[in-house]
Amino acid sequence: MTRYSYCKICKKDIDKPARKPLETFQKVIWVIIIIGTAGVAALIFAIYYYNRKKVYCPTCNSKLEFSSKPFEKEQEEDESIPLTPKEKVLKKAGKKPAAKKKPEEEEIEEVEEVERIKPEDTFCPYCGEDIKPNAKRCPYCGSSLKLH
Repeated sequence: MTRYSYCKICKKDIDKPARKPLETFQKVIWVIIIIGTAGVAALIFAIYYYNRKKVYCPTCNSKLEFSSKPFEKEQEEDESIPLTPKEKVLKKAGKKPAAKKKPEEEEIEEVEEVERIKPEDTFCPYCGEDIKPNAKRCPYCGSSLKLH
């Protein structure tokens, strides 16, 4: 029987689940026990560690959801349309970017918008915020804007 695993956080299928990593205090306790028993507890630790179930996402360490049927992928709205950096940031933040306009409306409004755009304003390629074109660093995200 095939078992499918899916991570709700990463929103993807996971082929090879991982074990949950040990917490720092657990590591410290195991080291103290191994030193105190002159290494005998290392065998017990190896047996304990490798018999733990692999039910966690290797990327985000969240618990996976299992099923005997493949999971259906959620369809994103307009994935084929590339997003601007500002729209990508808004999407990651959970806010909806402004709705895309129809091409006919864009042509009409482009003429009007050209007059309103200031030549000294541009945007950061990393966060999408409006910045001055001669800026060496983005004042919002701190990214270096120098070309290498």
